[in-house]
Amino acid sequence: MLSLRVPWAASAPSLNTGVLLLCQVVGIASVSAIQFVGGLVGKGLAMDMRLATLPVAVLVLSASLGTWPASQLMRRFGRKPCFIAAALLGAGCLVLAAGAVHRMDFWLFCAAVLGVGLQGAFVQQYRFAILEGQQSGNAPRLLTRIQLASAAGIIPGISLFSLLEGRTSDYVPWALLTLALLQVLGAFALVLYQQPQATLVAAASTASDARARELYWPMVAMGAGAFLVMSLLMVPTPLQMCGVEKYMIRQASWVIQLHLLCMYLPSLSIGALLKRMSIARVQALGLLFLLVGFLVSWVQGLGGHLIGLALIGVGWCFVFVTATTLVARSRSGAESFRAQGINDLCVFAASGLASLTSGALLSVLGWNGLVRLGLVLVLGLMALSWHIHRPRPHAAT
Repeated sequence: MLSLRVPWAASAPSLNTGVLLLCQVVGIASVSAIQFVGGLVGKGLAMDMRLATLPVAVLVLSASLGTWPASQLMRRFGRKPCFIAAALLGAGCLVLAAGAVHRMDFWLFCAAVLGVGLQGAFVQQYRFAILEGQQSGNAPRLLTRIQLASAAGIIPGISLFSLLEGRTSDYVPWALLTLALLQVLGAFALVLYQQPQATLVAAASTASDARARELYWPMVAMGAGAFLVMSLLMVPTPLQMCGVEKYMIRQASWVIQLHLLCMYLPSLSIGALLKRMSIARVQALGLLFLLVGFLVSWVQGLGGHLIGLALIGVGWCFVFVTATTLVARSRSGAESFRAQGINDLCVFAASGLASLTSGALLSVLGWNGLVRLGLVLVLGLMALSWHIHRPRPHAAT
């Protein structure tokens, strides 16, 4: 009996990692699908550009507000049943969303997206579950795999719409139903997940960094600002391309897929960059990418959208990761949970605000006006970064 249990116990962490990475791909696919198609569906169902991006805002806000309840439910019932229930919730809500599109019911679609966002809150917990029971030396390799799984989920999440666009007029409901089926398969895969008997938790945390502690609130503002300016242009891009410039949804999907990949993949290189450059310089590089991305987005045509949003994705990654790094260093022990919770609340609130208002701003300002507004905000972030990172003379003694 012992000989049968040992191999299973030894293989449990790798099995858990494989299952959760698969579910990470499926979960990100559903979230990215709503991010991409939510504005288009919203415009078609609401018939009002001011409400077009409301579904995306509901997705972002429900995912952020669901994070705390998700952690408490898993603390009470364990990860496995909560992950399975969340996957089935996501599947059911995607079916409901498909039905809402078929029935042309805008508010039902928003309600369905609310459930997808809540499932996204549980998807955010996969990375913590993957690291449970693992040796600390494995963390960088596992985090890299998580990022790659997130990037991999973007492709099916968005490509389904372009693949089905020319084959059926009801391509949106069919794509959502396909994603629902993937969620059900993910729920079946989670049956194999084995809750670790003991979670390895660090006995003591490292002391906070004095300079990072001083920069806590500026870095919260920087991270929230990066999310705001990125979402301000990313969310209404499908509306602009398909609704105004009359591009095919396939072409809009190329732009959003590249943008989302550029948000995730550069994070794999940030560790190496920080060994050669200071956080301030990496952040400045990210802000430069954001600035150039908005300038390129001013250019009319597919190339402007494609290259502009790709540069904005890279810039967002550098700014957000560096700001989050300093936030994490600013507090230690029990104080860090509160500090990171406030940071996440501000970041998601900024993203939700941009998602909610970008459709109305596009309607009022037009694309060029929206880009100009984004440029002003990026310049404001650059001024903030320069102010907080500028060399200071030593105080006179």
